[in-house]
Amino acid sequence: MSHGDRGKQGRHLASFALLLLAEHPSHGLALHKDINALLPEGLQVDAGNLYRLLREMETRGAVVSDWHTESAGPARRIYRITEQGYSELAEWRDDIAKRRKAFDLFLNRYESLRRSL
Repeated sequence: MSHGDRGKQGRHLASFALLLLAEHPSHGLALHKDINALLPEGLQVDAGNLYRLLREMETRGAVVSDWHTESAGPARRIYRITEQGYSELAEWRDDIAKRRKAFDLFLNRYESLRRSL
């Protein structure tokens, strides 16, 4: 299935990042781990892509970050979703719901086709 996966890693990465940040603030590495735990094998995301996305989302105001230095170990940048981020999350929800209807239609028609062969 290589042709279908090329260039698609991270297509909905922002939706998952915003969803998890809406559930609780997180630092980049923990967010990367949590996103990959949710996704099926073959759809895992690259940490570099996530960090670039977090910087982009912070630039446009969807997330904010602060340095956390209170625990042992190196300082960590903790990301939190903003009101703009919640608006984007709602847009992702609407987009994904529309795509889901289209994918369900495809799968149902494909299964019908397979049964008729």
